[in-house]
Amino acid sequence: MAKHILLTEEEFAAYKAPIKAIQQLNLFLASQGKTAGQVRVLDWGCGRGRFVLWLRELGFDAYGVDIDPEPINNGLPLFEKKGHHNKPLSLISVEGRTIYEDGYFDFIMTDNVFEHVSNLNRVMTEIDRLTSKNGGGYHVFPAQRQFKEGHLFMPFVHWLPEGKLRKSLIRSCIKMGKEPHWPEVEDLDFEAKTQVYYDYSTDHIFYRPFKNVRDQFIQQGFKVIFLTLQNPSIQRHKILGPLARLSLTKPMINWLVLTFKQVELLIKRID
Repeated sequence: MAKHILLTEEEFAAYKAPIKAIQQLNLFLASQGKTAGQVRVLDWGCGRGRFVLWLRELGFDAYGVDIDPEPINNGLPLFEKKGHHNKPLSLISVEGRTIYEDGYFDFIMTDNVFEHVSNLNRVMTEIDRLTSKNGGGYHVFPAQRQFKEGHLFMPFVHWLPEGKLRKSLIRSCIKMGKEPHWPEVEDLDFEAKTQVYYDYSTDHIFYRPFKNVRDQFIQQGFKVIFLTLQNPSIQRHKILGPLARLSLTKPMINWLVLTFKQVELLIKRID
């Protein structure tokens, strides 16, 4: 996994920032009438901080937090080298708290993070605490019923309850060559590798209905707008595109995409 290696100048130079997140951040800037340097941005689940560094190089007051110290420690040396010394990356505590004061951030974003969160309410509570009075955020994560689990590359494993049946499917997928081939498991025997993948599926992946995420944001005082149907790949699709634009079929297509493909949403504080 990338988190185990040091972030280098060469890797960062080749990094491609998430286009849709940038678009939403720029729209937020325009709506607030502010410049990049006037907006504090937080990347929740930042890993080694590539996006944070990319934003800082453009003038944003950007920060990142993560629960794992390893990727943070592998990202910070490049921040230091580039002159960013004011704790741009920091740890989330075991209680789910960050080092920042109330209302510190104008815009908080996550990119494929919520499916790794076991206690969503704890994360939502901290995001609520950190978001400024007129702040908002952008969040994207895989849908609960995507056909192929996006981290193990195995079909339907996350549909099955924890136990023998799920582990059996993981074994079958490995036999068919459907696995992520993590470097740390390549030297393990078949059963040990199966156990690593199974443990990952139970300890690090927590899929939930998109409505649960929406409702928790609303309970925290945010307005929630789903952006999923605005995705260019859906709009350009020969079948889904027209159906997504028709008032009669749009709700059905929206539910299908949010359930089986991807969830993309924008939040705005309203309280």
